[in-house]
Amino acid sequence: MSTPHASPATTTATRSGSRVVVTRTDDVIAGAEPIIAVMADSADIMAFTPAAAGDLSAMLARAATDTIAVQIKVTNSYPDASFEHVYDITAPAPRDDEYPDDWAYDHLYEYTGEGPEYASTPAAYEVEILSAPALFEHFIGLKVDSYG
Repeated sequence: MSTPHASPATTTATRSGSRVVVTRTDDVIAGAEPIIAVMADSADIMAFTPAAAGDLSAMLARAATDTIAVQIKVTNSYPDASFEHVYDITAPAPRDDEYPDDWAYDHLYEYTGEGPEYASTPAAYEVEILSAPALFEHFIGLKVDSYG
């Protein structure tokens, strides 16, 4: 059960209407830097309105970011006790084409739980992002939860 949270657009448009997509590939030869590609669906000169240029700039900056510092609130609720923690962590930067809930489960959910003494006790777990860098502020307020 998660709260829907929109990801920013992974494309923007040139002044002529051509679509532009920014991608990042981390699957490169060992020791090589990731590759950030800008693709357009036409061979037009890429001329942007100021708003589209701002979108493209943010897309490139997010793609170039490896990790982000976020502050999260973790709530662990057991039948007879509830615990709340606030953590400042560094996580891999989410990609524009990644579903926000999947990213949160993959990189933030590991901070839930109260350890071995509660390991066999059913519980509800929730992670909420309290703060994130400007380029990723759309993640603030994102909540993911599960029961087990």
